[in-house]
Amino acid sequence: METHKVQKQLTKLFVNIGIVAIILNAPVVGEDERSVEGKWLGSLKAGVELRIGIVVERDGDDYRVYMISFDQVPRPIPAENATFNGTTLKFGFPALKASFSGTISADGQLIKGVFIQGLPLPLNLSRVDDFPQPNRPQTPKPPFPYMAEEVTYENHETGNVIAGTLTTPNASGPFPVALLISGSGAQDRDETIMGHKPFAVIADYFTRKGIAVLRVDDPGVGESGGSMRDATTQDFVIDVQSGVQFLRNHPKIDGDQVFLVGHSEGGLIAPIIASSDRRLAGIVLVAGPGVRGRELLVLQNRLIMRATGETQKVCDWFSDFFDAQIGLILSTPNDETLEDRSLALYDEHLELAPEIVTDEAGQLLRESVRNNTIPSLNNPWMRYFLEFDPEKTLRKVKCPTFAFFGDLDLQVPPSQSMKPLRDALMRGKCKDFLVKSYPELNHLMQHCKTGSVTEYSQIEETFSEEVLEDMAGFILDRLK
Repeated sequence: METHKVQKQLTKLFVNIGIVAIILNAPVVGEDERSVEGKWLGSLKAGVELRIGIVVERDGDDYRVYMISFDQVPRPIPAENATFNGTTLKFGFPALKASFSGTISADGQLIKGVFIQGLPLPLNLSRVDDFPQPNRPQTPKPPFPYMAEEVTYENHETGNVIAGTLTTPNASGPFPVALLISGSGAQDRDETIMGHKPFAVIADYFTRKGIAVLRVDDPGVGESGGSMRDATTQDFVIDVQSGVQFLRNHPKIDGDQVFLVGHSEGGLIAPIIASSDRRLAGIVLVAGPGVRGRELLVLQNRLIMRATGETQKVCDWFSDFFDAQIGLILSTPNDETLEDRSLALYDEHLELAPEIVTDEAGQLLRESVRNNTIPSLNNPWMRYFLEFDPEKTLRKVKCPTFAFFGDLDLQVPPSQSMKPLRDALMRGKCKDFLVKSYPELNHLMQHCKTGSVTEYSQIEETFSEEVLEDMAGFILDRLK
């Protein structure tokens, strides 16, 4: 299952490259046999730039290769079918229809090659002694002035074990508690991304202020059991409800002072639970969507493409196709006809493409649609997300609610979600709510310049101190 999740994340990794890039290159062929074992560092450039690390190990006549995308999934991803003939290194990811082929230089210090996943992109790798370690000054370091307890409990429907960390103040309880809910994809209890650990930072800050915090590994991640395969947001709701019940039965926790803090998809889950659980003390929505997933993804892709330098005409053209593709997905059963119908739809839109999209680029993009776009949209989680309407749920929320966004968020743009979210709370039954946007912050609540996903790893700040203060203040001000 771990392999499946890593592959799923890697698919997301390069889907935007497949959309944006129109670059071709080829490897240079070497001559003499050289040693290829060790660590290699390079970057994929296709509007966005992704730092790529390669680890090559030798075991007799066999080779093992691991790839690390430092700006996306900063942990080793095992490759398959690795070979080295003395001059050329090859490996692949068959499930993703991705591969690499490169030739090592005469001095053994450079590999010039091509990474192919729908589109061929140059990937030149330099030998390094070690990979760069990001500076993350906010990551909590011991000793801590509070208690940290490793806990487990069961999903009350599936029986799967959920594992996490409960931090509590060094004082007599019971304490108010915040249960942190992660965004989409396979997340560990710290919501680790590009070396950042935002949930660890939030837990540390809250607990120092007197608020206990529970953060957990997603199903099939870390110490948690179960699987995310074929799961939808509704399945994750049950996981969180089980966590709420666990906290209400914990001797250190005040069962009437349970708050939910949801980031991104977690900002959908928290209102779903709050709409029926009247005992919740409040919810905090960090970049929670206020519109259906279909609307959100179309704008998200448009903004990300623009941030990578694509022209407005190309963005408009692809957005029209992307929205039509989503419509086809939602109206078509998951059967063997879907791929053919999707490619036919793309071919129709290709005839309307701007002149900058050459015939060659159009065909390469067609392969990316086949290998990346269709699989990423055609799965149970995505189908649920595309149709789910958060407005209906938000109108049922009664408990205190603090919802906020970063002004430069490209993943859940506040220009699209903020007003519908506020309007839903106003028209509903919630009497105590605050909706706001913070200037110069991105989807992770980091201070940034553009909001581009590629900035996340380059920023040392993990989570805005101002936002941390406001979140903790919201909870402390509403303790009964």
